[in-house]
Amino acid sequence: MAKTVFDQLMDAAHTAAEKTVDVAQGLMSRGKETLDRVSLENELAKAQRQLGTLVYSMKKAGEENPALVDQYVRVIAELEKKLEQQETAQAARRCVPICAECGCKVGERDRFCPRCGAKLF
Repeated sequence: MAKTVFDQLMDAAHTAAEKTVDVAQGLMSRGKETLDRVSLENELAKAQRQLGTLVYSMKKAGEENPALVDQYVRVIAELEKKLEQQETAQAARRCVPICAECGCKVGERDRFCPRCGAKLF
């Protein structure tokens, strides 16, 4: 039985809604990733400033406290490691193959999109 114009319009609206949801979820995910990265970068910058202030004030006072300096260095190294891990994970997520027609994630070996059936190159 042939689809009515109404059914065709409903199918098109459903497809458009699915695409809209996919795009919105992608934007939300990228926004959260950016916020997380900026937060880590700010935390790293703060720790670096604190270390600089500490070293300057100790040098000015003629004091030394290698254990405290080492503690700040460890904190900074850990923040740098977290930032690098986050950037690596983001890069890996960006390399996910998607359908050019509908934006659906597809497997690397798929020849056709599982959602819309479009031929994948």
